[in-house]
Amino acid sequence: MKILLYSHAFYPSTGGVETVSMELAEGFIHSGMQCKVLTRTPQEPGTKFDFEVIDNADKRRERELIRWADVVLFNGASLSLQPWMTLMRRPFVWVHVGYQACTIDGAGWSEGAPAPLTPWASVRHHAKRSMKAAVKEGFKLAMRRFVAKRLVTRNVAITKWMTKANPLPRQVHIYNPFPVGRFAAGSRNEIVGPMFDFIYLGRLVSEKGVNVLLRAFAKVVEANPPSTSRLLIVGDGDCRWSLETLAKKLGIWRRVVFAGDQRGQALVEYVSKGRIAVVPSVWNEPMGGVVVELMAAGRNLIVSERGGLAECLGDAGLVFPNGDVDALARQMTKLVDDKELQALQSKRAQERAMDFMPAPLVDQYIALLREITKKAPPESAAHEQGRRQVGTA
Repeated sequence: MKILLYSHAFYPSTGGVETVSMELAEGFIHSGMQCKVLTRTPQEPGTKFDFEVIDNADKRRERELIRWADVVLFNGASLSLQPWMTLMRRPFVWVHVGYQACTIDGAGWSEGAPAPLTPWASVRHHAKRSMKAAVKEGFKLAMRRFVAKRLVTRNVAITKWMTKANPLPRQVHIYNPFPVGRFAAGSRNEIVGPMFDFIYLGRLVSEKGVNVLLRAFAKVVEANPPSTSRLLIVGDGDCRWSLETLAKKLGIWRRVVFAGDQRGQALVEYVSKGRIAVVPSVWNEPMGGVVVELMAAGRNLIVSERGGLAECLGDAGLVFPNGDVDALARQMTKLVDDKELQALQSKRAQERAMDFMPAPLVDQYIALLREITKKAPPESAAHEQGRRQVGTA
């Protein structure tokens, strides 16, 4: 089976979409499929993969790739490659990693505040700011909804939350695969260096709710004057300066360390220095790969309850209402003082993380793509799949 994977963002860019696209492409190749990746991210000279990566192809090259493919998998609800997809009658799949098929902004978040998650409410919301922009973007939204409802062969929701928030016909649910191995390996290493009671990992932008975490942490410190609790913040973004300013205003800046953006082994080592991870998003995250990575590392977790974060976490951690500072402070205090609960949740977290291992989820995608293309598995691929199943039994 020949699979064309469209990923608007890809390596060397970093992020959830890029990570998942890499796992899918590598998984397809290792399962005996043919796969090519089409992206808008410029590639670094000399970079080699087990699959071909084509960046910023012209229209002629795009048509050639569509003719080559048995099926096209879009990691995102993108209108790219239309109308060629329809004219060439190629089956294609949209993986809904955000709210592009139900909102103008694609996130349910706009200008630093929550935005509606339904189409007409989204258009009305944005029309209050600019009628011209709302009409233009509303037309694009209508086109995406038409394609999702009428033309797409299958829609894929990355969480059950997304299935409910973005109901579409011919939709199935498959979790995003994540490379949990490196964090699982890091969790087995001895933790060295300074320890932090709390850690945040992610972008420093308004929708991630780091300001909520800082205010909750200040309450935890205030309620326990002898406490020596410290907070580690790993990540960078537009809100870093304002968050550092807030930490000073709250009187906790000596207890908070902003480590900046970290990658590779350095990131794994920083994660190992924190005991309780907090993912305080104020918007409704579609899934949240950071939760999966932190579970694989055996961290205790507290996450916001609306969206896909709590679904991924399951019973391996605590939740609180999005944006509720007092509720978060209570959960932080509860967990930091309960060593037995910490040990239980750490064990559950590592077990839960295994549900997001790439191989079984890639197999689900392959089964879906075979179904819609009616391609029988070649003998080598069937043998490899059997070997992997035996190895995981």
